[in-house]
Amino acid sequence: MHIIFDLMGTVLGALDMTLRPGIKETISSLRASGIEVSFWTSGPVDYYKDVLRRTGIDGEIYRKGAIPFKPDVCVDDAPEGWMPGRVYRVSMHASDTMPAEPILVAELISSGSNFYWD
Repeated sequence: MHIIFDLMGTVLGALDMTLRPGIKETISSLRASGIEVSFWTSGPVDYYKDVLRRTGIDGEIYRKGAIPFKPDVCVDDAPEGWMPGRVYRVSMHASDTMPAEPILVAELISSGSNFYWD
């Protein structure tokens, strides 16, 4: 299984670049279970590679719409109709003072109510 996470508003705060509560643990748990995890962005890939590196998260980052594989699950706060695989909508993580709820591993690998098109 391969899961791709949007960066701004999903992994990182849209206003302050802080990490979503529990996201490092979620990514670590997914990877420990043998699930591949990547990231995508509409912004500059090199900039976000540096941001992620500073947070202690590693992984490949791709431009939205230009990924060389079909992920099984796309996790995004603002999903769009073109996104491949199952799409898991999360609330936007705005900032440290306006945090979104954690993303639970069990929800990502099930077919919970946040999935909305295939």
